Amino acid sequence: MTIEPEGPRPPQQKRSEATLARILGAAKTLLATRDLDDITVEDIAREAGVSVGALYTRFKGKDELLTHLLDATQREQVGRLEEVLAAERWTGVDLAGRLDWLVETLQASARANPGLIRAVFGRLLSQSAALNAGPAALNARSVALIADWLRAAGDGVTAPEPEAAAATTTAWLSYSVHMAMLYPFAFPGQDGQTVTRELRRAALAALRPGAGG
Repeated sequence: MTIEPEGPRPPQQKRSEATLARILGAAKTLLATRDLDDITVEDIAREAGVSVGALYTRFKGKDELLTHLLDATQREQVGRLEEVLAAERWTGVDLAGRLDWLVETLQASARANPGLIRAVFGRLLSQSAALNAGPAALNARSVALIADWLRAAGDGVTAPEPEAAAATTTAWLSYSVHMAMLYPFAFPGQDGQTVTRELRRAALAALRPGAGG
């Protein structure tokens, strides 16, 4: 019997990066259907196809893994926004149309990553400002990109302080849509779709006082 020679193995660093990517991907997959408190380290390792020991060589536990995942996710989001919100893609789209897209995107995000977003909220509320400095800076970058994109609409932002109005409305809308979709108790007696429609109308009114739509 002829034994074929084994091909070259990928460098250790590349294998390590691939393992890390599998672990983070597994955590994100599990968070699409479950909350962080319901997921164990063993669950993540099993989903990633790695040993529990391999996971612990990279992270002390779920909290450290979550911190790394949130950082990677936010950096990916910033990169995606820079591409998606490029000016040439939005020529002729007015402020109302941009808000429609933004609200739909926020709703889709809540549906696709409910556990991850709830974990983000929990982390922001439970940790100090110093520990949240990194995530806060990435979030501020995302808010700035969206706010500038809203202000670039052909009909513009006509609020008395356009820059502040766009930034404040962006942050508020993102938080509120996610709350409406993921925490029914936040808006008692109303379904998420109804709430998000009203949030979108309120956002337009804040950015263009007196505008219909």
